[in-house]
Amino acid sequence: MSQDVDSSALRQLLNAQREDSAIARLTHRRRSLEEAKRLEAVLAQLEELTADSAIARKKSDEILRQQTRLEGEMEIGDAKIEREEQRLFSGGVSNPKELGALQAEVEMLKRRRAALEDDLLEVMVQRDQANATLEALESEGAQTSTQAEELKATVSSLTDEIDRELSRHQTSRSEHASVIPQPLLELYESLREAKGGVGAAELQRDTCSGCHTKLPAREVERLRAEGNLQRCDNCRRILVVT
Repeated sequence: MSQDVDSSALRQLLNAQREDSAIARLTHRRRSLEEAKRLEAVLAQLEELTADSAIARKKSDEILRQQTRLEGEMEIGDAKIEREEQRLFSGGVSNPKELGALQAEVEMLKRRRAALEDDLLEVMVQRDQANATLEALESEGAQTSTQAEELKATVSSLTDEIDRELSRHQTSRSEHASVIPQPLLELYESLREAKGGVGAAELQRDTCSGCHTKLPAREVERLRAEGNLQRCDNCRRILVVT
């Protein structure tokens, strides 16, 4: 493109670069919020706690079903013991052999009941432990859920603030870009893409602000005398002499 570029267009280009740099910083900040990272970790923890709670609840329910079954078997056994003892002590059975068999049946039923009672006590202990585990997991899950909601609100507030600032810079950038000649803007955009987001740099005293190369005094004098469109010999960015 032509080297003959109005100085005001170059100043607007430098302003556009400042806005682009601000937009890049804000975009990076939005993508790398520490609060968002913490929220991601807390949500992962909450998901794990929810899964663990579901497993613990299933285990507690299984133990409860086992407890209910044992209690039912004990009720049936108690009724049968009561019925057989009534026969045993009613005097209705007089045959010694039949009486002995009935006594043996009652003793067997009582042994069976004692074994069921031991099993039931063990199951009740297991259920207490399972319920305690479930309660602890649900309590931690509730606390973690509250923490997640608080972080969500914080992240939302921060991103809204950043978005408002981004919108302001994007509007300003568009205003500056609208008065820059299209060939110059296209050159700037291609350089910005190739040079890590910086396509135009200001000559600050004797230093290129893009690559921080210090220019010889004669080169600085030449640049200031010539004006127009200049490029840094080192980084090849557009060098704006203000």
